[in-house]
Amino acid sequence: MKKQFYKVTASLLAAALGLAALCACKPEKEDFTRPDSDVKLSFYAVNDLHGKFMDTAGQPGVDEFTTYMKQLYKDPAREEILLSSGDMWQGTVESSTTKGGLMTEWMNELGFVSMTLGNHEYDWGAAVLGPNSELAEFPFLAINVTQDGLPVSYCKPSTVVERDGLKIGIIGAIGDCLSSISGDFTDGLRFATGAELTALVKAESTRLRSEEGCEFIVYSMHEGGEGYSVSSVTQVTNADISYYDTSLSDGYVDLVFEAHSHQKYILQDEYGVYHLQGGGENKGLSCADVTYHTDSKKYDVAPRIVSPTVYANEALHDDPSVETLFEKYFQDDPYTEVLGNNSAKWPSSSIVEKVAELYYNKGSEVWGEYDIVAGGGYLKTRSPYDLAAGKVTYADLFSILPFDNEIVLGKIKGRDLKSKFLSASRNKNYHVFSSISSADVSDNADYYIIVDSYTSTYRSNNITEVARLGESVYARDLLAQYISDGNRE
Repeated sequence: MKKQFYKVTASLLAAALGLAALCACKPEKEDFTRPDSDVKLSFYAVNDLHGKFMDTAGQPGVDEFTTYMKQLYKDPAREEILLSSGDMWQGTVESSTTKGGLMTEWMNELGFVSMTLGNHEYDWGAAVLGPNSELAEFPFLAINVTQDGLPVSYCKPSTVVERDGLKIGIIGAIGDCLSSISGDFTDGLRFATGAELTALVKAESTRLRSEEGCEFIVYSMHEGGEGYSVSSVTQVTNADISYYDTSLSDGYVDLVFEAHSHQKYILQDEYGVYHLQGGGENKGLSCADVTYHTDSKKYDVAPRIVSPTVYANEALHDDPSVETLFEKYFQDDPYTEVLGNNSAKWPSSSIVEKVAELYYNKGSEVWGEYDIVAGGGYLKTRSPYDLAAGKVTYADLFSILPFDNEIVLGKIKGRDLKSKFLSASRNKNYHVFSSISSADVSDNADYYIIVDSYTSTYRSNNITEVARLGESVYARDLLAQYISDGNRE
C-alpha cells in the first residue's frame, strides 16, 4: 500500500470485497496449446521476508508483489511455482504479533507450494508451528528436524507438484543454525547437518524419482553463503560452499534455493547446478526459468534475481486482498501511536548500548535486594537497524528489536563474567553496561547480572537463572518507555 503501515487506519473495504478475496488462490490459466513438447517453468523463491507485510517509508510490503505474481499466473506460456526458503514470520509488529498467522494466510492467498522452515520460525517455540501448519494450504518442509529423536508432525521432508504432466520434487532442510534459537525452545530439538543431512537428501531424492516419478528436484534450504555479488554468476566448488555438499548436484538435485545469510547471488557449482538467494527482507526475488525437454529428459536453467523495482513497483497497484487480510487481524491498531520524537538519527551501535543500560536499570529496580553489577548480553538490531530522526512509534521499535526475549536475573562466576561480558575481546554483538571493572572481579566469586533469556540460556555463558521479570517486557518496551519519557527530544 502506498500509505505507510504506521499511518494505517482501520477503514474496512467495501462489503463486496470481504474476506472472500482471501480464498482467491492461484487463478486458472487460459487454454493454451504448446507448440512443442517442452515444459516451461518459472520458479520463484522468497527468502527471509521477516514479516515485511505492510509498506513503510523505506521498505516495500507485499501488496504490489501480490499483484505481480497474480499477473504472472495468468501468462499461458509458462507455469509458475512459488516457494519459500524460510524466515517468513518474525520481524515486524503486524507479523510477529500474529505468530505466523498473518503471513501464512497471505501465502495461502498467493499460492505458495511450500515453505522450508527457518530458524526464526522457532522464535516462539515449536508450539506455534503445529497450528500454522494446519492453517497453511501448503506443506512446511525440513527433512532434518527431529524432536527427542523422533520426526515432528508440523513439517515433512518434501512435496511433489505437477505442471504440464511434469512432476517436480521439492526437498526442504533447515541449516546448522540451532544455536541461533533461544535455549528456551531447543530442548530435544535437533537439526541433522553435514554428511547426515547429505545422506537424507540423497535418499529422499532417490525416492522422489523412483517412487513418485519426479523428473526435476529442487532443494530449498535455509542456509546460504557470504560475500558473493549478484552482478554475475559465480563459479564455486565444494570448498567454497561448505554448507552444501556438491555431491548432491551429481544427479540428486537440479536446482537450489538458499536463505539465512540475507545475501543476493547466483552461484553455479562444479556439476552445473545453480544456487540462488534473493537477499532477504524484500530486497530481491530468486527466479529460475526452466525449460524441460520431455523427449530427451534434459533441461535448461536460466537463473536471475528479480529487483524489487520490478515486483514492488507502484505502477502495479495494490492487491486489495493484502489490506483485507491486515484488517482481519487488526481492526484496531494500537501500534501507530507516537511515543515521542527522535531529534537525530540514532545509530544501531548506540541503541544496543542504551538497551544494556536499561536492562541494568530495570533489573536494579525490580531485584534491588541483589548486588547487580552488570546488564546487557547478546544485543543486535535488525533492519532498518538505526532509528531515523522524527516521530517514533512502537512499530518502529519493533522492527529494530523484534525478539521476545524475557529479562532475566542471572548468577555468574567471576571468571565467566570477565571472559564473556567484561572482556574487551568479547563477542562483537555482546553489549554490557557495568558498575564494576574486570580488575575488581574475583574468578571464583558469584555475581548477579541482568540479561535476556536468549543470553541466559546460551549454555557457554554459564549463567544460572535466578528470576525472570515475567511481565512480557522486552528490550523494545524498555526503549519505548525511555523515548516516551522525553529522552530523545
